Amino acid sequence: MKVGLNRIFQFHSVIRASREVFVQPCVPTESLLRPPVLTVFPPSSAELQSNKASLVCLSSQSGPFADVTWMSGGSPVVTGISTSTAVKQPDQTFHISSYLAIQASDWNMDKVYTCKVSLGSQTAEKNIKKSEC
Repeated sequence: MKVGLNRIFQFHSVIRASREVFVQPCVPTESLLRPPVLTVFPPSSAELQSNKASLVCLSSQSGPFADVTWMSGGSPVVTGISTSTAVKQPDQTFHISSYLAIQASDWNMDKVYTCKVSLGSQTAEKNIKKSEC
């Protein structure tokens, strides 16, 4: 198996039987990957009282090589992000947690935040904003 650019491919294999050569097609195992399942949590009331706020995105996916991105109002966020490495679970899924530090004032202004997780060609995203919590 070869891993690259979040895609997993099986190399074709050649089977020799007598004098004939059979080539098995190269089948992407990416088709076996399911979309990530996301849960996003709002800041705690204790955090907000201290004028700090963190959003938490928990992802459960079928492979370890997922990319997590955060967006605010549709624009990518590049600072204030802390994301764990994937942890394999007994059910053979992988869990990732990602934290986004935001301004309590932005949360109170009802800004929309999005957690987006990509695993190969499978992508899931979940929005969160104060008025929907």
